[in-house]
Amino acid sequence: MSQALYRTYRPSTFAEVISQDHIKRTILNQLQQGKVAHAYVFTGPRGVGKTTIARLIAKSVNCIHPKKGEPCGNCEACEEFSRGSMIDVFEIDAASHTDVENVRENIIKSVRFAPNKWKYKVYIIDEVHMLSTSSFNALLKTLEEPPAHVIFILATTEIHKVPQTIISRCQRFDFRRVTSAEMVARLETITKAEKIKVDKEVLHEIARHAEGCVRDAESLLGQLLALGEKEIGWEEASLVLPSTTQSFVLDFLDALAQKNALRAIELCNQYIEQGVDFPAFLDEVIDLLRQVLLAHMGQSQADLVDSGESVKERFDALVTALGTQEAMTAIEAFLTARRYLKTEKIPQLPVELAIVRLCGEGEREYVSKKELEKKDPPSAPPVSKGSKEEEKEESPAPTSKSSSSFISKLSLDEIKVKWDRVFEELKASHGSLPLVIQSGSLEKVEGNEIEMSFDYAFYAETLNQEKNRRVLGDILKQIYGEPLFVRGVYRQAQAEETASQLLEEFGGAVV
Repeated sequence: MSQALYRTYRPSTFAEVISQDHIKRTILNQLQQGKVAHAYVFTGPRGVGKTTIARLIAKSVNCIHPKKGEPCGNCEACEEFSRGSMIDVFEIDAASHTDVENVRENIIKSVRFAPNKWKYKVYIIDEVHMLSTSSFNALLKTLEEPPAHVIFILATTEIHKVPQTIISRCQRFDFRRVTSAEMVARLETITKAEKIKVDKEVLHEIARHAEGCVRDAESLLGQLLALGEKEIGWEEASLVLPSTTQSFVLDFLDALAQKNALRAIELCNQYIEQGVDFPAFLDEVIDLLRQVLLAHMGQSQADLVDSGESVKERFDALVTALGTQEAMTAIEAFLTARRYLKTEKIPQLPVELAIVRLCGEGEREYVSKKELEKKDPPSAPPVSKGSKEEEKEESPAPTSKSSSSFISKLSLDEIKVKWDRVFEELKASHGSLPLVIQSGSLEKVEGNEIEMSFDYAFYAETLNQEKNRRVLGDILKQIYGEPLFVRGVYRQAQAEETASQLLEEFGGAVV
């Protein structure tokens, strides 16, 4: 059985560990001077070298012939460690040893005895934050005053869950995410050792998906190498890599920058048809827009885009096409849409509405079919200078606001009879409103206002935008012959208001 790449190419010396120079330097100095701490706590994201450096410490302190803090790799202790048979090194997974009895049995009782063969007993406790409170309390005294032959190394991805009393008794080291350049260099080393040529753009894409986690990057590379090809380019990589490539996201944002709503929506649907995680795609979009915004603020491209030259060129073009305000507006629109993805029956709908608004489709002046058929109105006769009273009698420009002077005589049933016509008129001339209207329910008519309720606040807010009320008002007047407007209401807010009124009237409290 072949080993995973991250195990095959696990560093055997500190020099082979990529990144984390601030930690390697300090620990190597301690090893050279013989001033190793009795307890360490390593914290940071997963897959950045916490357990690897913990093992190297265990290997080095027991090495018979260390060289400047590095294990020699040739002595009996190093060979025993490499085989995984060093009996004085204990790796404990805290997730499966959370109980206090496990801690007492495997650690507290064990530390009292001298090492079986080598100089130090080393206890590496991975994901230490998973220990129970009673386990931490039991470990506290041992950690504070351990025997001289014992070294504790605690590793965690969630340092905030580790009691401060534990942290204060250890030397703390914070591990950083590995940069894309460091990750690509590491992957190139592995591909050379495996004698397989992988396109550098593919390596950049692997590094981007790994998000600073070396183990994830090596696992993805292992899947690519399993294809059995001697040369791997984009065509082969697309069979393995997640579908949210930066190139695909750039295609989407290019369409957005060109105000091509149809193309942007087609790309969304194309992505969904692939059967992959749509929220992940939206997160990628938001992240790239954030990078565009930061580029406008003066941050260098090297700190922003972790990709090859072709992607960087496209990113530069996108920064030129999208201004600061446009990038901010797009981020806000997609963050709002992101909140509705999980609850919406049609997951892409909130994103499609955002696309339509960002591309300016909703800003176009609405013109009905009948108005297009009409002849141009005769030019108005010259206005004679009249008295101030005559000027005051001129009617103001119509607005979408409800007028208390007009009360519709139409019933809700009469409104519903012709409502399909309203929908068809909208569908023929307006991009986003039909999708909103289709999701609502007609509730009642009050004055000249039709109330429409929605399960999601997003739809009610969209319908209540001034431009949308005006567009819908024009269609309603055309079909019903009356100055009607529609008001969107969020059902949950409506229910809460009704409950509050009942409580106020009858007394009591929500239980």
